[in-house]
Amino acid sequence: MSRDDLNQETLKPAKTVLVVDDDAFVRDLLLRWLERDGWCCVEAENAEQALDLVETVRPVIVVSDINMPGHTGLWLLEQISEQHPRVSVLMLTALSNTRTAIEALTRGAAGYLLKPIQREEFLFHVRQARERQELIEERRQYLRTLEERVYKQTLTIRRAHEETIHRLLTAATCRDEETGAHIKRTGLFSEVLARAAGWSAHETEQLRLAAPMHDVGKIGIPDAILQKPGKLSPQEFERMKQHTTIGARMLAGSSSAVLQLAEKIALSHHERWDGNGYPQKLVGDAIPEAARILSIVDVYDALSHNRVYRPALPEEQVLETLRNGHDTHFDPTLLALFFSVFEEMRSIAELHPDTEDGIKCDYGLDVLAKVRSEACLLGAVN
Repeated sequence: MSRDDLNQETLKPAKTVLVVDDDAFVRDLLLRWLERDGWCCVEAENAEQALDLVETVRPVIVVSDINMPGHTGLWLLEQISEQHPRVSVLMLTALSNTRTAIEALTRGAAGYLLKPIQREEFLFHVRQARERQELIEERRQYLRTLEERVYKQTLTIRRAHEETIHRLLTAATCRDEETGAHIKRTGLFSEVLARAAGWSAHETEQLRLAAPMHDVGKIGIPDAILQKPGKLSPQEFERMKQHTTIGARMLAGSSSAVLQLAEKIALSHHERWDGNGYPQKLVGDAIPEAARILSIVDVYDALSHNRVYRPALPEEQVLETLRNGHDTHFDPTLLALFFSVFEEMRSIAELHPDTEDGIKCDYGLDVLAKVRSEACLLGAVN
């Protein structure tokens, strides 16, 4: 195929070489050698023209003279290295200068060739540059495949991890008035509110996993208290309050960031903004923010759904109860954020209703496993 008949549409990017030299005789010679060896070729007589062709033609290899009018071949090498790092550049010069050779190789040249050069030597370096590119591309593809495999395996592990948490918690709440759907909703609600509060994606993922464990300590509370349909006596209420410390003890001592966060939530989710909560009577910002978030969404969910001792309250009554807790029960800033994202909260509640039996619920892991980045995924299962 003649160079004269070659145009941008017929070029094959995987086999295209750009020859840059201000000497037309050298260009013609190199192009003939390359074309006979099966390469598609384009040519430029200066660095500026060559850089434009790199943008449009996308050659895999550039063979460039160093000393040319205007910008030098070293300038062209630097531009290509910065803008098109996958293009290999071979430098060709008539001057045997060690310093220039070192500079060219330091800037990323794939080779440094001296004129006059023999045909086989020249083609050997061109082929070698292409083989090196192919090896690098194979490695990139291997790493991409490996990353995809790790991603899928991590997602599988994470889903299994999350399902295990929910199933164990659902088993624990078989003795309680709360449902498996409640466990799921509190995690999703907490995630939404934490995101509104400025938490990172990694942190909100961890909170979504940790929040459902807030009442795990109820496993240590007698059935007679947990399942009592009426009001608890003062003594029974004191015993019920112990579920916070029981849960914290159950979750303590773990190296898992999720369980460490769950421990804080289990211990402090019944603390109040004004200091009248339990078990430590913490005030304001002394209460862990994760527990302050959970306390809002837990009350919202509990009041919005049926319990053995009362039916679900109308939505406006639920919201009014929350408003009345402003500056006493709840963190006022977080409560304002809750109302700002309330439509999302309502949508989550509609997607995850309680079932008729009150215990069994659809685990819908595709909804639960909302993956945002590989870094978040790995952090969620640590």
